[in-house]
Amino acid sequence: MSKPRHQHYIPKSYLKNFALEQDGKYFVEAKLKNEAQPKERLISIRDICVDKNIYTLPSEIDEDKYAIEKYYASEIDEVYPAIYRLLVDDSVEEITEEQRRKIILTTMSLFFRTPKFLNLNERRIDTILDHALRNHTGNEGLVKIQLNGRKLDFHAEQVEEVRNDLHVENKLNFLTQHLKDFHEFVDFKMAAGLSVITVHGEIDLITSDNPVIMHSVIKKRFDPFDPTNIIQLPLDNRHYLIIYPNTEEVLKDRVFRGDRDLYFVLTSNQQVEESSEEWILGKPETIYAHLRDQPKYFAETPENIARMDVFEEQRNDIMELSAMLDQFGLTHENTLQKIKELLNKPLHQNNFDLQKDYEELRKKGYYN
Repeated sequence: MSKPRHQHYIPKSYLKNFALEQDGKYFVEAKLKNEAQPKERLISIRDICVDKNIYTLPSEIDEDKYAIEKYYASEIDEVYPAIYRLLVDDSVEEITEEQRRKIILTTMSLFFRTPKFLNLNERRIDTILDHALRNHTGNEGLVKIQLNGRKLDFHAEQVEEVRNDLHVENKLNFLTQHLKDFHEFVDFKMAAGLSVITVHGEIDLITSDNPVIMHSVIKKRFDPFDPTNIIQLPLDNRHYLIIYPNTEEVLKDRVFRGDRDLYFVLTSNQQVEESSEEWILGKPETIYAHLRDQPKYFAETPENIARMDVFEEQRNDIMELSAMLDQFGLTHENTLQKIKELLNKPLHQNNFDLQKDYEELRKKGYYN
């Protein structure tokens, strides 16, 4: 393997599923978070979500400088295409334990390998140093502060040297700790349910340079190892992976599948943009469509307010059905009647999951 100086923290094996292929090359529509419009030209996936030497170990470390990059290349990026095909294949419902581990390993690497936490800590270091220079510089130019429990004592003229040393130390901590946390996380999420959503209609999913969305379903303070976290990841412009909280019961040998339409995609794309670091990305015209659709559907117009009332009614109906499923099970006469009742209401006629459940039950003779 050549020296990988420019290293993808979001791999090409993932990005190509949101890209246009031209003569064996892949291009995405891209918009910087702080700019109003996407770039005029499509950008090659070779040139985006790349950082110079992000995984390269310092020379003084007695290991292969490129060990981490080689690990990601062989154990994640080469494996992901097969895992992607498995996830988007609607016929696949049963999976082995090895396949489950590879699903979690390859997709969750997109969370742990990004420079998000590296950059966050670097900005924190800079903020503390700049504050110290302004407020804690003594008469002789000496600066005395504490950072992460360590006492720092330096002359103001040495601040850039101190800053550089702290940045190097921060990067080393990131490199040595994130793989450990990553593998512990994979073990942790082996007990969580998996679902792949297929979206329908004239709207597409987008992605970003920080594509994994993770948050507690009960709004607890963020912690990657919180068992109440739900994890979401767009797989391409039509498929979306959900990894459920560890608090829910799960069949470990199954990938559950569902279908969604416009408003699922609108909400998902909004979350993708909010969680991005610098870039949102997608197939040609999908970023323009996202920028057009967000104000159109989320503005506080009478039409949208009425639509939100419909969403609330849909949500209440589904919660009632879920409670009935918990109490009676799927094939109880009360549940069967409730499913039929909901499908007769106009606001549930585009509920693909409900329609699928009804058809499966009808084929098995539960509906005459």
